[in-house]
Amino acid sequence: MKKCVSRILQMLLVVLVLIGVSLTPLHANYNGECWVVSGGDTVYKLNSDGLADPTIIPGLTQAQAAVVDPKSGVIWITVSAANAVYRYDPASPPEQAFTHLPPIERARAVSVNPTDGTVWIGGINTVQKFSADGTQILASITGVHEPDVAVNTTDGSCWVTDSRGTIARYSASGAVAVTSPVKLKEAKYVAVNSQSGNAWVTDPHAGVIVKLNPSGQEMLRIADLKLPGSPSVDQRNGNLWVVANSNTLVKLSPDGQKLVEIPAGMAILSISVYSQDGSVWVADQFGSTFQGGVSKFSADGQALFENPVPQPSFVSVGNWVGQ
Repeated sequence: MKKCVSRILQMLLVVLVLIGVSLTPLHANYNGECWVVSGGDTVYKLNSDGLADPTIIPGLTQAQAAVVDPKSGVIWITVSAANAVYRYDPASPPEQAFTHLPPIERARAVSVNPTDGTVWIGGINTVQKFSADGTQILASITGVHEPDVAVNTTDGSCWVTDSRGTIARYSASGAVAVTSPVKLKEAKYVAVNSQSGNAWVTDPHAGVIVKLNPSGQEMLRIADLKLPGSPSVDQRNGNLWVVANSNTLVKLSPDGQKLVEIPAGMAILSISVYSQDGSVWVADQFGSTFQGGVSKFSADGQALFENPVPQPSFVSVGNWVGQ
């Protein structure tokens, strides 16, 4: 009975998606657009100028992430309540656009490797690596809790955090490569600079950001930002953008110096850097309308525009220098 109900729900989801997609022209190439999770139940696409694209994916339940592969334009979507992961290819015919991956309990974190199209997905207590077409599990990591993931596109290794405080790097095959001696209270977010292999890890509740070298050794520590979260690296130069105190955008140089610090919202849940020009997209639950907004800022922190997207919780742009 449960399997039948689950199957019906999946079919309804696909039908809803196909209704939206059928009205949309196919897009084969990625052109700097931003994908947004809105209200936990809908995914929107914004063009690089901030204007809304017709592509809308509705009918989701507690969607956590929608991450774009800037090489292929494929979108990977995690839906926590359904323990589901979807691969959506806008360039495919509507009836072939969606692939439903094997279930991952409370699927949440996503990191794509555009060099080969593979993707790392974090659930409540596991991380799995999938093939580019979503049909094969290439690696499986267990014994982690609420992991975040960040793949190094240069060597295919992946940094994995554990909310209980530990940090490790795994090889492209899923074997432990490095277990960092650094222990945080709650290692919540991780971002990697694929040019250097260094990783930035944030612990919002302790107010700590650490930078680790590829061997897991601590290179520097920043402890003067409140509630640091959603780190995103500009792959061109190694600068780090991070949210502080849920309302401020901060840009740090590779050596931890503040380059930009600006108010950017009231309840920022996610940011994403576009490494072609260093601009950064911001998902603010309130926005200027108090109903939610997605904004874009230039590399030097100038506000460019805002789109009033309802309750945005996640943004993703193609953060890869190889495109």
